[in-house]
Amino acid sequence: MRLFMLCVLLFVVSACSAIEIPNGASRWDFDHNVQFAQTQLSDNEYHVEVVSKLDTQFSQLATFMMRHAYELCRSYGFTIEVLKGIEGVDDRKSFPNLIMSSLSANIRCKKA
Repeated sequence: MRLFMLCVLLFVVSACSAIEIPNGASRWDFDHNVQFAQTQLSDNEYHVEVVSKLDTQFSQLATFMMRHAYELCRSYGFTIEVLKGIEGVDDRKSFPNLIMSSLSANIRCKKA
């Protein structure tokens, strides 16, 4: 019985790892607790948009963006071009109910 359950578990895990996520589909990163969408623009360029929520701080979004760029490119030397979503130092003090836009950036990997 144990051998059967182990075989079923291995089959399920291997089937789930082969699922391809469509380009631009919304995803969830459980390590950083953020929702994001990723679109591949070319072989070495991606557009990533991290959804801003009320309980998510900008530092968490920016840290995710850096780590995700490293994961995509598998090395340092990548370029992150931020398109929108940077908040100012006093934004939370001046506008406490301000809803910040999502952090959106293009990531360009160093060509091999």
